[in-house]
Amino acid sequence: MLLSVSILFSSIGSRLGGRETQKDTEQESADHLLEGPVDLEPDKGGRMEDFEDYSGEFRSDLKLEDFSKDALVRLFQTTCRLYIGFAALVYELNKEKFGAKTAIDLDTDYWLKMGATEREVRMTTRAMNIAGKDVTSLIKFLQIDPGARGTFLDFSCDLKNENVGVLTVNQCRPLNYFESVGDMVSLKHACDVEDREVFERVARFFNPDMKVTSLKLPPRANKEEIACQWEFRLES
Repeated sequence: MLLSVSILFSSIGSRLGGRETQKDTEQESADHLLEGPVDLEPDKGGRMEDFEDYSGEFRSDLKLEDFSKDALVRLFQTTCRLYIGFAALVYELNKEKFGAKTAIDLDTDYWLKMGATEREVRMTTRAMNIAGKDVTSLIKFLQIDPGARGTFLDFSCDLKNENVGVLTVNQCRPLNYFESVGDMVSLKHACDVEDREVFERVARFFNPDMKVTSLKLPPRANKEEIACQWEFRLES
């Protein structure tokens, strides 16, 4: 599915060219494909049971609501890992074909130039009805963000007060990988350049006056240290 979406976006871009109005059309096409209407109303229908998995009989009328809370959380966590994992596979393929620098440039373009970050925030907050413009709303988003859930093995969100929140990442999949292969160049770009810009964009989505500060960044002296820590602040 993701491959076909990428091919579709590429074909749209090649046909439309580079004029501003054409870029708007491309953006609208992407938004229409990825951001269909979200049903915020839960299913009110009664259920006989909540399935813990789908090891039983095939059911032609199956709905996600038929599964237990634990099963849906498990499915969500797996989907989060797939979401980030596919991006990592694309990065590795680009690195193999075009070299590390181009792979980094393309990865940055995906998350920043193509608006993937804003789309992730917009779709997630819409689905979970997070409508505020304050630090509390941003911290709520981080707690359920598919990107965070797929990237960070262990993290916590702390709301100091309504204007200050802190994200602490204890264990991070990309950090573990870059450390294992000794790729400090990609590590520095991912954490100190790309993540910084991503978090700043997330903050601006909620409030253009919100500030982001990195309290701790890799490299780390040992695996017992936290991976990174970020503060989000809105001056009153």
